Amino acid sequence: HKLAVMRLMYILALSAFHADSEVLALICLRMVQTSLNHGICDETAYGLSVLCILCYNFGQIDDALRFGLLSLHLQDKTESNKCLPGVYCVFYTFVHPYFHHYRSSLGPLELGYNIGMRNGDVSYASVCIRQYCTHLFHCGEELATVERTMRKYDKIMMEQKQEIYQKQNFPYWQAALNLMGYSNDPEQLIGEVMDQEQLLEEAIGSRRARSTTVIYHIRSWLAYIFCNYESASRMMEKRQGIILTSSPPFLLCSIFFVEGLISFAMAHKTDETKWRALGLKCIEEIDKYAKHSPSNCKQKLLLLQAESAFLAGEYVTAAKKYDNAIDSATENGFTQDQALAFERKGILLSNQGNDSMASVCFAQAHNAYLKW
Repeated sequence: HKLAVMRLMYILALSAFHADSEVLALICLRMVQTSLNHGICDETAYGLSVLCILCYNFGQIDDALRFGLLSLHLQDKTESNKCLPGVYCVFYTFVHPYFHHYRSSLGPLELGYNIGMRNGDVSYASVCIRQYCTHLFHCGEELATVERTMRKYDKIMMEQKQEIYQKQNFPYWQAALNLMGYSNDPEQLIGEVMDQEQLLEEAIGSRRARSTTVIYHIRSWLAYIFCNYESASRMMEKRQGIILTSSPPFLLCSIFFVEGLISFAMAHKTDETKWRALGLKCIEEIDKYAKHSPSNCKQKLLLLQAESAFLAGEYVTAAKKYDNAIDSATENGFTQDQALAFERKGILLSNQGNDSMASVCFAQAHNAYLKW
């Protein structure tokens, strides 16, 4: 009887994650309580992994890591892999990226997908591969590889009727296509994969705050890349109007980074003090992530610090920060951040009248963007 209850809670937890965070917390705590009262079973590892999300949401990062490692240890000790997709999708989405490079999560997430598909655990398998694709996009992998991977798994998720997870990849997939030149308007998420207004309407109607956030975030990022700072700031303000109850570190880190860049760009353009304040706030937030996971966030922090110094007229400091950001991005394989740092350093040098060195930086940025 108790084993059946634990299995039922394992199944219900995924729906609760999307529908109601309080219900998810209740399910998680009940799974842990049942295990403590009646003994460990296969689903215990999953209950502990979801406890990571609760700790993470309350800022208890070290506790989240301890429960996460315990859940992996219990999963390794079980003779069955039937809950492995659930354990892996939680740990390698919410905990592991806070301490380790996104790329190191790809293997476990792919394993979770493969085992889930073999076991018939299609929903958790789909979550694993959705997160695999998202981390692949963020970690600086070649966009052509990202696009092929997303196309491959989109077809499988469609065949398995996993529409919710299929559509969560759409903004990243369409962004990759836009950046590869397959869009009439690269700033808009409109093309082969999706129509931004239609997907946004669905996300808002279904009260999917995270999906809505991702759409506005990706649109603000694309607008920034193509130097449409006013449009980027409008998307940023819309994103800030959404209340997020639970978001993984890769998403929050990306949001603070992009919105910091937009804020400093708008500060240059308008001289309004609110934009500088917003940029400095983003630096504070990114610094928290960079301390735990420099392999993911150090170059982002350095780039924002360079933008702050540029705005303050501290050109020598800004140039040094840009160089450090380039080195960090190169070391950790974030080609997109490397390209952006070259570009922004070129703008700094051009602003100082050093057109020859600016041209060198712009050429290096161009080469890095082509590589990406």
